[in-house]
Amino acid sequence: MKKLIVLILFAAAVWYGWKHWPELMSKAPGHVAVIQNQSGKTMERIRFTADGQTQVHDELADGAECSIPFKVANDSELQMTWEWKETMGERNWHGGLAAKGPVVAKHVLTVDGDGEVMYRAEAKGSEN
Repeated sequence: MKKLIVLILFAAAVWYGWKHWPELMSKAPGHVAVIQNQSGKTMERIRFTADGQTQVHDELADGAECSIPFKVANDSELQMTWEWKETMGERNWHGGLAAKGPVVAKHVLTVDGDGEVMYRAEAKGSEN
């Protein structure tokens, strides 16, 4: 019985590797979003979306920043939604552009006390 379970697990791993081989072997560079909280408040439930893929960061204290790596298959506008810990209501931002490539960028989103987002993109070098 144990041999059968091991054989099934091995077969599943081989099948997964066969189906996802190009993804597993590609080391294509990707974009990175850096969210900087300069608001004087704590950001919660941060949802960052690019090319239809959403990534979540639970909490970001005032003065802190977080990095969210991502890849896009198409040129895509960026979106971010968050809430303040101290006040009610959800905040939304959309803008910027993540290009399909070959150039990838570091997208810096700085949130101020009014909930406004200052966006800038920098070329992402091999050291980033």
